[in-house]
Parts: sequence; C-alpha cells; structure tokens
Amino acid sequence: MKKILICLLFAMVVAGGLTAFGGGAASSSQSEATPEDSLVNVIAWFNKHDSVTYMVTETSWKFNGNDTVLKAGSQMKVLINVVDSTAEGYKMEYTFLDFPSVAVPDSASAVAKFQNQIIAKFADKIIGTTVRFETDIYGKITKYNNLGQIKRQAKSLFKDAMKELSRLPEMKVLKALGLNINDLTKKIDTDQLVDGYLEELNMLFNYHGNAFRIGEFTGNNEATDTEPENTAFLSVEVDSEDGSYQILSDIVSVIPRSELKKLLGGILESVSDKTITESFNENFDKQVGEDGSKDVLFRIDYLSNGWPYFAVLQKTTNISGRGEIRQLQINIDSYHFAH
Repeated sequence: MKKILICLLFAMVVAGGLTAFGGGAASSSQSEATPEDSLVNVIAWFNKHDSVTYMVTETSWKFNGNDTVLKAGSQMKVLINVVDSTAEGYKMEYTFLDFPSVAVPDSASAVAKFQNQIIAKFADKIIGTTVRFETDIYGKITKYNNLGQIKRQAKSLFKDAMKELSRLPEMKVLKALGLNINDLTKKIDTDQLVDGYLEELNMLFNYHGNAFRIGEFTGNNEATDTEPENTAFLSVEVDSEDGSYQILSDIVSVIPRSELKKLLGGILESVSDKTITESFNENFDKQVGEDGSKDVLFRIDYLSNGWPYFAVLQKTTNISGRGEIRQLQINIDSYHFAH
C-alpha cells in the first residue's frame, strides 16, 4: 500500500522485470487425468455479510554477508466485506481502516524514514477509502468498480508526497549532482500508483479459481526472451481434520550481470554529471563479479470456506553477497462469517 505514498525509484534496481508469482515447472495447471481427491480447489464459499479484518505488516532488511540490519517497517489494518452474493459471484468491498505507527529503527535509511513520515502525514486521507470489486463464483476477482476515484486519489497523494520528498536534504544533494526528481517521477504512471492500493487485495485473492495437486513439486526453467532462468518449488498441504489448506511457492531466478548493469544505468541516465556515469561504467565489472539472484517466496493459508487467514510474500535480492529482503505479511485479525 505504501507504494502510493513514496518514491518507488530507489527500488527499481532490484524490482525491475521480475514477477512476484512466477509459474514455470511448478505450475498449478492440472491434467484431466488427475484424481479429484488429490486436488485442492481454491473456491470462495462466502456468504452475504461475511466480513474479515486483516493486519498487514511490511518489513525490509539489508544484509551484507552474515550481517543483517532492519531497514524499515509499516503496518495497516484493512477490512474485506461481502456486500452481496449472487448466482454469478460476489460483490465485495475492501476498506482501509488504520495505519498504526511503527517505530523507525536507527539503522533505517533516509528513504525508509521518509516513508514512515509520509504514511503518518497522509494516513487520514486514506483511512475510510473503499475499493469496490466483484468476483466470480470461485472468488477470482473479475472487476473493480470505482478505479476512477482511486486513480484520482492516488495521483493527488503521489503529487503531495513528491513535494515532501523534494524538501529532504538528500534530494538537494542529488539535485546538485544533476538528478532531476521531476524527470524520474514522470516514469511512474497512474496504473503503478493504483497497484499500490490493490497489492494486498490481489495477493489474498491471487489463487482463487485455481486447482493445485497435493504434494511437493520442483522444476528448473531455462531462460527465455521474457523470463530469466529459475528454479521453482511448489508445496500444497491439506489439514484432514478441519479442511484448511496451504499453498507455498518458492522461485529463485537468476539476475544476469548484464541486466543489473542495464537497470542501474537506466537510473543514472537522469544524472547530468557525466563523471558519475563514467565512474559507474568503469567500476561495475570490478564490484559485481557474478550474476545476482532473486528469491520470491509466496505462501497463503486458507480456511475451509476459502477465506485466507495468513499470507506472506518475501523477496530476497542477492548481488555478490549483499542485498535486501522485503516481506509483506498478512494476518487475519478478526472475522464474522454469516450463515
């Protein structure tokens, strides 16, 4: 959610072009010959007036070898409510309830501290915002009904956040180096801002309407024109006593050195001081001697009625033994299931 409030530019180096829920050999598609009792079908058995509140926690760490340092953290509380249940599916609402304050560690970067300042400053403008959406009978999201309103709010908040960002002392230093923050923010489009509102919601409903074979599966996938080389693992478990189930995927992708250099170089294109870009080009090969890697772990646990009660998305980027871990965790806080 905080993606709508902060400058995403500093994360582009490690995030570009790599998807969160990659498929590959650990695909969920099943053949017709697979016995029904060996499958888990992610289906929403919801009722009108069902309501569930979730606590969302986002945390990031930096590591260098065996040393790991907490960088930042934030929290928010959200509500998902079933407004209506029809023969075609469900009409639902997703509402932002609260943004509890989180202590910023001394080890946090200036950008991380700014993130928390912005969340505190604009929280009142977001609390109460509701995204209205619809799903099919299985719970797969099929439509968002008020994206126009969300886009307008996202653009307004982003504009205000950029004004706050430009006042930071660090931005003055970058400006002196020829980095124009206005040029960089032009690369952030409205769809990216709206994604900040929908990230956790899409995460919770990501698997609805899919079937998964019970067990553990691994596979290796060679690089293609659009996807990097990766190793995929999928685990699907069912609790025979209460019918709850868990789906966990872990995909480790190679980040070629050439791609790293391209991503970093793309950001430096906005720097007018050519000595900086020249120094980067001269020293990159010395400092980065091997390919990097990105490990994306996604786990989601469901109650037997299809409501998610726990989810975690963890992305670990490793470049020559140094990198970052970003974790988004969603826990059920309270619920009411109508019968």
